[in-house]
Amino acid sequence: MSFIKKMVLSCFIAMCIATTAAAAVNDRDFSLVTNTTVGRDFQSPYLIAQADTGVVTADSQHDGVAGSGGYTQAQIAEMINNPLGELWMLWMENDTVWYDGDALDKLGEDPKRFNTFTIEPVMPVQLTEDWKLIFRPVIPIASYEVPDSFSLGPPGHVGGTPSIDVDWERETGLGDIVLWNALAKNEWAKPPNVYGFGPTFMLPTATDDVLGTGKWSAGPLALAFHIGSPGGFIYGTVIQHWWSFAGDDDRKDVNMTNIQYVGYYRLSDKTNIGFQPNIVANWENDSDDVWAIPIGGGINTMTKIGPLPVKLGMEVYYYVEKPDNFGPEWQLRLTFVPVVPKPAWSKRPMVGD
Repeated sequence: MSFIKKMVLSCFIAMCIATTAAAAVNDRDFSLVTNTTVGRDFQSPYLIAQADTGVVTADSQHDGVAGSGGYTQAQIAEMINNPLGELWMLWMENDTVWYDGDALDKLGEDPKRFNTFTIEPVMPVQLTEDWKLIFRPVIPIASYEVPDSFSLGPPGHVGGTPSIDVDWERETGLGDIVLWNALAKNEWAKPPNVYGFGPTFMLPTATDDVLGTGKWSAGPLALAFHIGSPGGFIYGTVIQHWWSFAGDDDRKDVNMTNIQYVGYYRLSDKTNIGFQPNIVANWENDSDDVWAIPIGGGINTMTKIGPLPVKLGMEVYYYVEKPDNFGPEWQLRLTFVPVVPKPAWSKRPMVGD
């Protein structure tokens, strides 16, 4: 796919999101208000559902809550935690990851900083009276330090091996877009235990080879969560896997698993402490370099900016397992999640009466 086609595709997706948001504002309905392989061997575990979890589902429309003209901030704070809930959100996340490894040590280089800013519109719609779909495109804007050129320098001593000098440059652009889809029956989306499944797709939309896989990929998605009340716990997982089925024949195949494991203690109805990192397993790598496993944690809370409900969060992770040659070591994750008006059409079944 050419650069121009990729940019047209990304602009089209952005226009669709903007059109949907505009329609939502016109409806004025607030009632229901961790990429994959980067370049050739780099791994970037920023993907997947940011899945805290909470209460209230489609059936709540019949409980008289929505009819009151809008949910309270406390109710929205509960609902914003549910990955299968009714809220429309514009999930924005910035992951800064410092990469290190034997390759950089041999070159005498400092750790390299990779940054990925993702925009994830969370759009639940009612498919039928009994089934709902949560559609969540993950649109990454990536900025990576990558090798630009190599040269041989003088050896460190007489008769020694010449040194290798590497010039680095920062490559910034659109990465591979992931289309995250979760299907659930209405009763499956009701806390305390929620479940969902569906397909996940990865599109070769990267504007540079080092920012994406160059492959069309697809696979299954599944999630399961327990949602405790304030003073209790939230825990669960979102699992995705992709296999490539088309794309650039000169690029490596995609055979990768992304596991987001989640655990939070609910300090209050608005604030949680815990973790939700992404484990990445790249099965195309050598056996010693398959896994990238982070541990750590942080805090998130619900607040308001003017009339707009917003979720804010910060987490720090250290990778206890990573590829030896070049892999992630530290990660800083910042989240900013405004709740947007939900368009009236999304609450009506799209199929059937």
